[in-house]
Amino acid sequence: MLMRILRALMLLAGLAGVIACTWALLDPSIMANATGRLPEPPSPRWRAAFGLLFSLLILGWGAGVLRHRELP
Repeated sequence: MLMRILRALMLLAGLAGVIACTWALLDPSIMANATGRLPEPPSPRWRAAFGLLFSLLILGWGAGVLRHRELP
């Protein structure tokens, strides 16, 4: 039961992440510029692309595509 709830939450989180990162890829001005120790932070498109990849992985796990088979 707990795994079903976790999968549903991951599915919703992955879907929300895919939507947000796709929007950020189309309009990178919505992402704030990161300030840190690096001399040049990565561009907003690179950060959006990484977020999209991570969101697709979460979506895939929540949908059951990236899970291993359950042992009896």
